[in-house]
Parts: sequence; structure tokens; C-alpha cells
Amino acid sequence: MQVEALIKELLANGSMNEETIADLNRWLAESTAGTLHPDDADYIAALHARLTGAPQPEPTEPATQPARLDGLSIEDWRDRALRAEAELAALKDSVASTGA
Repeated sequence: MQVEALIKELLANGSMNEETIADLNRWLAESTAGTLHPDDADYIAALHARLTGAPQPEPTEPATQPARLDGLSIEDWRDRALRAEAELAALKDSVASTGA
């Protein structure tokens, strides 16, 4: 069952406290936006199973995405560093050849 359907079913239950309702609504918005963390999806499925008696789902595997820093992957940073080193070497050669 889709996470959104699980959340809607839990909200329709009417037995949640205000804090849980707020969490469920936040997770519903995150799921709709595609930003729901896999751990949250697992928690929602487990909560739904516990409260409804449905079978416990298998945990989802986290999507492995390459680490990014400032929007660049490690390969992008390596290429950027290699270009900078090459440019520095060319500048050093240029300065050495002018005798400065």
C-alpha cells in the first residue's frame, strides 16, 4: 500500500493525538513532494500495521545516492581539482619562462 494511503487511513482512524496528527500531515506533505525519508516511510508502515493489525512490512532499502557537496559529486570535485592543478602548473611555467 502507498504511504499516502496508509497516512490517510491513520488520519481517518480518529484516535491519534494532536502531535501524531501533525506528524502524519507533515509526512503526507513530504510524501506528496517526494521528499519523505525512507525511515519515516518504514515508521508509518509499522505504525499502520500495529494499529490496524495488518502484517508488518519489510523495511525499505535506502536509496544509495552519491555524496554531493555544493551540488557536485566526488568525481566532479576531482575533475575540478585536476583542472585547477593543470592551470596552476601552466601559470608556473609561464612565470618561469618570463624570468619573473
